[in-house]
Amino acid sequence: MLLDVPFIAEGGYPAFLADRLDRVRSVHFSLSSPLLQDARQRLAEGDTARIIKELNRLDGVRRYVLMNGRLHDPARYFDTRGLDRTADLLRRLLDEAGLHGVIFADGYFLTALSDRCPDVADRLEGVPSINCMLDTPTKVFATLAMIGETGFRLPSRLVLDRSLNRDANRLEAVAGEIRRVHPDIELLLMANEGCLYQCPYKAAHDAHISLVNEGLCPERTFAMNRDFGCVRRMLAEPGAMLASPFIRPEDLARFEGLADGVKVCGRNRGTDFLMRAVTAYSEERHDGNLLDIMDAMGDLSDHVHIPNPALPPDFADRVTACDKRCGACGWCAGVMDRIATRTAPGLADLSG
Repeated sequence: MLLDVPFIAEGGYPAFLADRLDRVRSVHFSLSSPLLQDARQRLAEGDTARIIKELNRLDGVRRYVLMNGRLHDPARYFDTRGLDRTADLLRRLLDEAGLHGVIFADGYFLTALSDRCPDVADRLEGVPSINCMLDTPTKVFATLAMIGETGFRLPSRLVLDRSLNRDANRLEAVAGEIRRVHPDIELLLMANEGCLYQCPYKAAHDAHISLVNEGLCPERTFAMNRDFGCVRRMLAEPGAMLASPFIRPEDLARFEGLADGVKVCGRNRGTDFLMRAVTAYSEERHDGNLLDIMDAMGDLSDHVHIPNPALPPDFADRVTACDKRCGACGWCAGVMDRIATRTAPGLADLSG
């Protein structure tokens, strides 16, 4: 299956991707700029010139810039000077890097940008973020209708919600109906996010990251997950790690025909992680710790070792057909008891 992968202009990673263009269909990237707010903590503002230079090594690969912050300070929707500056940055990416589209989660900002700068919108796809949680045909159609009311082009690809990875019947039905109505749109699945299944903290987590990136509060999102959220849950209930809706590299073939490709994530984890994850999904195998190729669960890779080859041969069959009542089932917890090793005691040694 073809891959959508993160792009960062660091070290040997661009050259690594350039050697794998037979598997890489598209890249998504952040400028880490306040003008293009994205859904991860802003570690440092990106070097736009360098990003453009390295993107141009990837012949034939579609390029999508992340503008997928969950929400913005409402003043930004009405800030014409700020919208003009965002449009200027997008024009540069269009003209110098062959940008294909913007990935968004905030429809207000997409519409405001389109209204202010229609010449830019007309040249770019408006692509819904994975965080739009497109898990039904009706939600997809409503989102596409909203994009159609702006000047942005309809997307050529969609990433379906993570939950569908673990419900084979629903995935087949949802993908089939979308393809019936929009046969030209490619459908992707999220491969390796690795957060809780139907994570109940997700909406608040995304909103808190946006608040931090908008400068409205200090960064505490990791500490929140460690003390009150998903990290705490996964250490207390290890079976939740296997119930997470990731797709193992070895199981990609079972999704052939249902999806056109998968999205690999983890752009804030650095080049070693990205090269390991992209290699695993390119080669459809990973011989090490499962957590070493997971994004969200990667925070626990020094605390828990899950030998990926030791997972049962029927793992994918079991987790895509179960009723998700994990407390009553206990199958994933039993697998963790048999194969996983706790290499650190718990929460106390996790910094944040």
